[in-house]
Amino acid sequence: MIARLGLAIVVYVLLAEISLSLSINPSNTSAIWPAAGLAVAMTMKYGYGMLPVPLVGTALYLLTTGVTPVPALLIGVGNMLETLVAAFLIKRHTNVRSNFLSVKDVFRFIGIAAIGAAIGGLVGPAIFLAENQIAEDQFLLDVFVWFLGDLSGITVFSPVFLVWREASSVSWNTQKALEITAFALALLICAGIVFGTARVPLLFIFLPLLVWLAFRYSQKEVILANAALVIIASLGVIYGNSPFSSLPNNLLLLQVFVSVIGATALALTVTIDERHRATRELRKLHDELEQQISQRTHQLNQAVEALKDDIAKREAIQQALRDRETQLEEAQRLAHMGSWEWDPINDHLILSKEMIRIYGVPDDAEEVLTYQQYLEYIPQDERHLIDRIVQDALLSRHAFAYEHHVQRPTGERRYLRCQGAVTTDDSGRPVKLYGTAHDVTEANALEASLREAEELYRKVVELSPNGIFLLSGGRITFANSAGLKLLGAPTITQLNGLHFTDLVCHADRKTVAEALERVARHEPVVSAEGKIERRDGSQIEFDLAATPFSAHRSQDTLLVVRDISERKRVEQQIYHLAHHDPLTGLANRLLFKERLEHAIAQAHRSGKSLAVLFVDLDRFKVINDTSGHGAGDQVLLEFAQRLRHCLRDSDTVARTGGDEFLILIEAPATPLHVPSVAQKVLSAVEHPFQVGGKEFSIGASIGISTYPADGKQVETLIQNADIAMYRAKSEGRGRIRFYSAAMAAQSLQRYRLEAALRRALERHEMELYFQPKVDLQSGRISGAEALIRWNHPEFGLLLPYHFISIAEEMGIIDEIGMWAIAETCRHCRDWQRRGLPAVRIAVNLTYSQFTDESFCSKVSRMLRDAGLSPNILELEITETMVMENAEKLMSMLLQLRSLGIRLSVDDFGTGYSSLAYLKRLPVDSVKVDRSFIKDLPNDSEDVAITHAVLALVHSLKRSVVAEGVETREQLQFLVAHGCEEGQGYYFSHPLPAREFREFLAREQVFAI
Repeated sequence: MIARLGLAIVVYVLLAEISLSLSINPSNTSAIWPAAGLAVAMTMKYGYGMLPVPLVGTALYLLTTGVTPVPALLIGVGNMLETLVAAFLIKRHTNVRSNFLSVKDVFRFIGIAAIGAAIGGLVGPAIFLAENQIAEDQFLLDVFVWFLGDLSGITVFSPVFLVWREASSVSWNTQKALEITAFALALLICAGIVFGTARVPLLFIFLPLLVWLAFRYSQKEVILANAALVIIASLGVIYGNSPFSSLPNNLLLLQVFVSVIGATALALTVTIDERHRATRELRKLHDELEQQISQRTHQLNQAVEALKDDIAKREAIQQALRDRETQLEEAQRLAHMGSWEWDPINDHLILSKEMIRIYGVPDDAEEVLTYQQYLEYIPQDERHLIDRIVQDALLSRHAFAYEHHVQRPTGERRYLRCQGAVTTDDSGRPVKLYGTAHDVTEANALEASLREAEELYRKVVELSPNGIFLLSGGRITFANSAGLKLLGAPTITQLNGLHFTDLVCHADRKTVAEALERVARHEPVVSAEGKIERRDGSQIEFDLAATPFSAHRSQDTLLVVRDISERKRVEQQIYHLAHHDPLTGLANRLLFKERLEHAIAQAHRSGKSLAVLFVDLDRFKVINDTSGHGAGDQVLLEFAQRLRHCLRDSDTVARTGGDEFLILIEAPATPLHVPSVAQKVLSAVEHPFQVGGKEFSIGASIGISTYPADGKQVETLIQNADIAMYRAKSEGRGRIRFYSAAMAAQSLQRYRLEAALRRALERHEMELYFQPKVDLQSGRISGAEALIRWNHPEFGLLLPYHFISIAEEMGIIDEIGMWAIAETCRHCRDWQRRGLPAVRIAVNLTYSQFTDESFCSKVSRMLRDAGLSPNILELEITETMVMENAEKLMSMLLQLRSLGIRLSVDDFGTGYSSLAYLKRLPVDSVKVDRSFIKDLPNDSEDVAITHAVLALVHSLKRSVVAEGVETREQLQFLVAHGCEEGQGYYFSHPLPAREFREFLAREQVFAI
């Protein structure tokens, strides 16, 4: 650093000495001051540590010229200030470090050099004037010359010293070397011409040379050539060979020449460099673009596809955002919670849609409210409180909450629970308040209702005649008064901590424990029965209903326990009366059928057989006619006793009415076991009966049917045994006959049914039963299906499959069908007159009914005569009917539909469905056959078929009715898959009209 500083001072002094030859006496003011350029360049390049160079260099130089030390130092200080200002401003306001990057930098450089030169040009002459070194009339000239000398020194020579050690941007080769040599020779020749002895005034000749150099070489070569030209021109002035030599103020003209030539050359070369840089940048950019285009052609195609995907995704996102916005609005609507946002600066209050609804803001109101408009919706007596809360929030910047009333324009008041927060800017100023308002009007009312209900329930619990217990972990924690009485405990303290199951008798303890475990698994309601031991040791029978109960964040169990001891006794008595013959104590027909059904199931599983014996007493009517029914009853009692002795304990004997008896023999020991028992019965009846001193002799005829040879159903086996018994009677009394499937026996049965069927309607033996349909959404009765039954005088209640096919073959099915519709209308009219709910009744139709051209008019007349709306009636057709004559059926269905009658396809899935016809049929609903429902949800095939049928029917905009719903699991599956209605034993068996009427009156709602 010191060496560089010393060297710079030495060079500065030498340059000052050289410049002395161009000075103006007596102030020695130089026309060109290269030393100033050196000082500025060194300070720019090496920092402000070079500032002593102009100070010391100037002082040393002036001392050699005879100037005293003080003025010399003061002038040095002036030159140092000149250097400092110029270097500082050039660094601050230009991009000049070694080269010039723009023409703007050139002119800023010259301007800043002029500012610095003005300091030196003013300080030096002023000191000389003060020292009387110059005359006052020479002062201004010296200032001007000194200024121009420093200016030309900075503008010409500072660039020289800045680029001196910088590498040239020119790629040197032989051509360039020859070219620069030619330029040097041309410069010397021109200098010789202009500054030689000829003194030709051709100063402009240098300008083309500099232009040529600017276009062909870099700034460094132009700056050096410009400096060389200045030196040559200065030498010409010194030696008197310059065009300026003969002119007055020749040094001033030299300065102007030097300044103009230097500025022009420098500006030109910088302009060219700018163009070259721009060209290089454009070429580079062009090459990069070409490369990118060549590299990304394929990527562009991919980008197009990606753009398409992106657009689709954006659309999906936008749709999702719209959906989310809709969901938010819907969520606010459902929660009765609105949101608001207030800009306190602009006084803009924005309310959400739900907030607008809560406040009752009119539709024609402004979308943005003011704070005062908001307060107008708050009752007068609450506004001050709300305003104070808001103002406190603005001051504290804290979240806030409050409750208040809102008075809608209609006068209605709502109660709101509000909360909000404050948002501030960087300075802490509140810029936004936002929050929510929850309409708790109904909630508060509900809370009050809950308190009332809680008090009511407390009273209900205390006054309930049933025992109510609360269990925690199976232990008793609460019992009402009835519960304490039920268990014989005077206070709850005797029960606290006891396991409820410990109080249950051992035989029933497992059942009750399992029920409580099911409650622990969150089954909604679980019931059980058993016996419980009271505190005094006595036992009572009870039933309980248990349900999960959440209290104090724990999962407890609520029990309702009833003493059913008396009910059990009555039930047993009723059961015995319902299942036994009151005269003989034998099983009646109902109990016999139940045991026969159970025996059939057992035989089916074990592969064994069973037999049904139909016993009819011969000549018994004579006893009643001659001796009265009392004697006949005694005979029946005695005969019942004899029958018991003929049978095993595992066999069943029943009196089914009058003098008819049924015997069930399960798993006969040998093939001869059944005829042996029948023979025993005949033998038992042959012995005379002693009644009231009289002796009565009677006989018996026995018909036998066996499982599985003669039937697999209860009614079939009984009927076949009956047929065999009648065959035995027809062949002579006191006989035993096994049922045979021979044609003669079938003809006899058919004849009897046909004969009875022809007179059945006349005798009012036909009856309609009604099986309810249930809406699987609400659990309410939505309708019913009318099912025909035949109250046969001998065979009892016959189902349609016993006689419908016979009626069709006999040609009386139409008469029966029209009777069913008329009877349905009659019952519906009766129910409506009684004020019962109007439900739709479905009636099954046969194909032959549709062949009657007047069918529609007949149905319309029936409805009109009964005063019923057509939509009360629903007619069901089968798939087979659709396929046999679709076009004709379509016409008939359209006529019925035009009357307003609902139509349905029955037993869907069992026939040969045509989806094309199903789509065209004007039906309202489709009934899924019970064969697909019975194994749900365990049979995967039935699950798949039912799911497909539901989807298919729903796609055709029809509703679905499921037949044969018998279990909770089936119901849950159907509800989960969108089935609209259900029908089956789970809800109700088919009921006679009277019972169905009572069923309607109860307006029962089923749990779904």
